[in-house]
Amino acid sequence: MKVVILGASGGVGRELVRQSKERGHTVVAVARASSALNVPDDVHVVRCELTDEAGLTAAFGGADLVFSCVGLRLPGLSPFAKAEVPDLLTRTTPVVVAAMKRSGVSRIVAVSAGGVGESRALMPGFFRVFIAITAMRSAYKELEEMERVYRDSGLEVCCVRPTGLNDDDATGKAVATTKLVGRAEIPRADVASWMLDEAEASSFSGFGPLITVTGAG
Repeated sequence: MKVVILGASGGVGRELVRQSKERGHTVVAVARASSALNVPDDVHVVRCELTDEAGLTAAFGGADLVFSCVGLRLPGLSPFAKAEVPDLLTRTTPVVVAAMKRSGVSRIVAVSAGGVGESRALMPGFFRVFIAITAMRSAYKELEEMERVYRDSGLEVCCVRPTGLNDDDATGKAVATTKLVGRAEIPRADVASWMLDEAEASSFSGFGPLITVTGAG
């Protein structure tokens, strides 16, 4: 496949670049001009703002699928903390959808978060409180809007919702679950691997699967 990776400089994005190449896919990595990006020489790098529809349309040309690892960078968890670009997902998701349609790409796997949408009810009570009283509240509103736009887009979409992210080595044990017990975490490397498995399947397993390595009920 030819895949385009948005947010290629982030934790999951970097893993997707590496693992996609290991699986033999052609990779286009998209990142802002200011983002540090270290990729293999045979990865095509596109420096483009995610609000640049023409730039994204060109980057998506001939692709089979788009991966989106775009997220908000929070300076802290204080209720008053604001992301570097507070409305990043609200502003960019419609542009990504428009560019995909213009370029004829119909499939996207995007990183969301456990606790978004109907998965909120599956999260432990303390986590739901944590979202409500910290800066995560604004981040989750953005993720909710991102998912809404993708759900209404008419594209084939999977918004994967990982539990707590860490930088441990991949375990190969990521699973989709409808129940959580105890501490629920997943390495970013396992998120990337799970996303690639979805991309390589003939159809997605669902719109918003909750995935984890630990804590599945």
